[in-house]
Amino acid sequence: MNSVNHGNNKNVSDFQYNFAHLVLVSKYRFKVFKNPKTQKIVVDAFRETEMKYGIRIKEFSFGDDFAHAHLEVNVPNALSMVQVIQILKSHSASKVFAEMPNYHLRYPKGHFWGGQYSNSSVGPVGENIIKNYIRRQDVSYEPFIQRKEVGHQVQLKFN
Repeated sequence: MNSVNHGNNKNVSDFQYNFAHLVLVSKYRFKVFKNPKTQKIVVDAFRETEMKYGIRIKEFSFGDDFAHAHLEVNVPNALSMVQVIQILKSHSASKVFAEMPNYHLRYPKGHFWGGQYSNSSVGPVGENIIKNYIRRQDVSYEPFIQRKEVGHQVQLKFN
């Protein structure tokens, strides 16, 4: 495989687009983000993890129910999605408990975030672009697929 260079002598493999949409929920869905101080602590903690671990937060907001946070993050190649979620949740929780000790009364076991989360990958290109890209590769896709039309539907069968 040939290496493709893009300006400044960097290889394509040096660039990454590994964005994911995360939804982190507070434990018991308490509306903790109504408090502006809690919001500031969590935002500052996320920014610290961003700087320390190379996680890029592209978008961020708190949910309209004040019980969850939405993030669009670029996950570094050295970390898995689970590691990124663990880092974000644990660092922000420790900051919240350190700066707001009264939260230990609400969360006696020390769990600020709930165990559940949601994540989905976010791609920079659409489905048609990917389909055309795959079709333009060195090996033609036609010999590997049998196409059969049944009524108004098209069935594809791989050899």
